[in-house]
Amino acid sequence: MVGLWDKPGIPHRGWRCVDVYDLREDGSTPEETNYATCEMCGHERIRFVHVLQHNEYENKIRVGCICAEKLTNNYINPKAKETNLAKKAARKSKWLSRRWKTSKKGNPYLNIEGHNLTVFPNKFKPGFWKYQIDGQFSKDSYPTSEQAKMALFEEFWGIISEE
Repeated sequence: MVGLWDKPGIPHRGWRCVDVYDLREDGSTPEETNYATCEMCGHERIRFVHVLQHNEYENKIRVGCICAEKLTNNYINPKAKETNLAKKAARKSKWLSRRWKTSKKGNPYLNIEGHNLTVFPNKFKPGFWKYQIDGQFSKDSYPTSEQAKMALFEEFWGIISEE
């Protein structure tokens, strides 16, 4: 596939990144992954997709790391974002198999990086589960403890990514 680099009217600088996502976030294997193709250079098998936007171009484009660096003129953040997403995917794939301790009330919990994380049955909605991080309770309930643990992971990752 030919990319957009040689197409007239496509800006080569001044793009800004509006999103980056991992096509293997769900824990799929490399063989199972439905990779993307970089819209700028045509390089195939892009796992981390950088979504870029430009004031002089109406559409967002999806590119790989190298094209993202060139188009945004930022040679640090695109790779750093990919590294962070790879770390997240690795931790997420092991999350449910961690050694969860059991509280005095019988609830699974973890103490990680100075945070207390717990999942517990929702006493107001029997059969459903909630979670808490450092005493802050989830608003939603989940049909299984595993689903509550995965939602807890997403919330926790947002917290530690900002620290």
